[in-house]
Amino acid sequence: FGISQETILWANNLSQNSKLTPGQKLIILPVSGVLHEVKEGDTLSEIAKMYGANIQEIIAFNELESENDIFIGDILIVPNGKPPSKPKKENQIVIPQNYFICPIALPCTKTQGLHFFNAVDLSHGRCGEPVFAAAKGIVTKVKITESPLPSALLGLGNHLTILHPNGTVTLYAHLEKIFVKPGDEVYQGEIIGLIGGEPGTPGAGRSIGCHLHFSVIGVPNPFR
Repeated sequence: FGISQETILWANNLSQNSKLTPGQKLIILPVSGVLHEVKEGDTLSEIAKMYGANIQEIIAFNELESENDIFIGDILIVPNGKPPSKPKKENQIVIPQNYFICPIALPCTKTQGLHFFNAVDLSHGRCGEPVFAAAKGIVTKVKITESPLPSALLGLGNHLTILHPNGTVTLYAHLEKIFVKPGDEVYQGEIIGLIGGEPGTPGAGRSIGCHLHFSVIGVPNPFR
């Protein structure tokens, strides 16, 4: 893939002595560097300093509008970054098993298992069906594009994120329509958008059909 061995080790929490097994899935970044999950209080300048990276490269590679265009729960690719010698200790978040509801109408049909980043694909095979907030929270980010290219908005196409009271974040991608805006308070089960993903349509992103890409940041995905 034209990236460094260290990049694969860092992205997958592997060591030099780790042994791979047939069927094992690996995160392969598009460039040598590291991943960073944005936490409360993070700034882009601090992130760049932490990993010894160039702030403008981070902005360009993640298609950010400015240094301030980052949100809690964002997963940033840090080109040419290296992990700090003393990584930050992360607080473990514990949630009830039923904290999140399925973000699509029942039956909660999974069409692809766990993939980047801690995401599953959910679908009944139809676009235009409602997407629900998996739990109450505040909408932090809404990204919309008219581009039909698979690479639009890093392949996510139209997407949004919700910050929940316990500090977790959920991401909803490949949306046909979005009904909320940043700062909106949403309740669990509220319709926040419509399923999209039809290839060649504006905002579909990297998709082969109608589905919801549902990612959870901070805890294991309950629908994995």
